[in-house]
Amino acid sequence: MKKNQTNYLHRLHRLVGQLTGVEKLVTNNAAVADIIQQIEAVRGSLRGLEKELLSEKIKKIKDADLKQAHEYLLKL
Repeated sequence: MKKNQTNYLHRLHRLVGQLTGVEKLVTNNAAVADIIQQIEAVRGSLRGLEKELLSEKIKKIKDADLKQAHEYLLKL
């Protein structure tokens, strides 16, 4: 398993745990402020995962573009 994939899976497992926590809060009729706070934590975790995935994708695009430009320049 790749390092990035392992990291993504850890983040996803953390998100599942956070969502389970939100479910328990709702089930136990917790204060709305506590539920909202946990939902914000879930959103933050999702944003972090999204940024990491997009960053990796951008790096690959840049590397591919650079490789293509390099190959073009070598042909000149």
